[in-house]
Amino acid sequence: MHELPVVQDLIKTLDEESREKGIERINRINLKIGELSGIIGECVQMYFDILSAGHSSEKAELRFIRVPAMLRCENCGKEFPHEKSFDCPDCGSMGKLIKGSGREFLIESVEADLK
Repeated sequence: MHELPVVQDLIKTLDEESREKGIERINRINLKIGELSGIIGECVQMYFDILSAGHSSEKAELRFIRVPAMLRCENCGKEFPHEKSFDCPDCGSMGKLIKGSGREFLIESVEADLK
C-alpha cells in the first residue's frame, strides 16, 4: 500500500520536469528499486497506470532496475552485492550490510519527446 504515495510523488516530479524542460510526452521511465526498499514493482505499475492518466507520463513504459543491497566483509573489508549469501566472495567471512544500501527508489533516466 505504501506504493501509492510513492507513485503520486513520482508523477508530480515527472510533471514538474516536463514543464521545466519542455517535454511533451514521456515514453519510458527507468526506475532503480533497492531490494530492501519494500517497493513492489507490480504495485508501482498498477498505481502508475491509473494515476498517470492525463499527465505527460500517461502510457509511459516503466522499466524496473533492481539494485542489490551492498555488504562489507568484516574481515577483509571487501564490498560486494548481496546475492544468495552474506559470505565474502574473497575470504569467506561474514559480510555486514552497508547502511542505506538496497533502499533506493530513484528515477535513473527518462526517455521523452520534446515540444
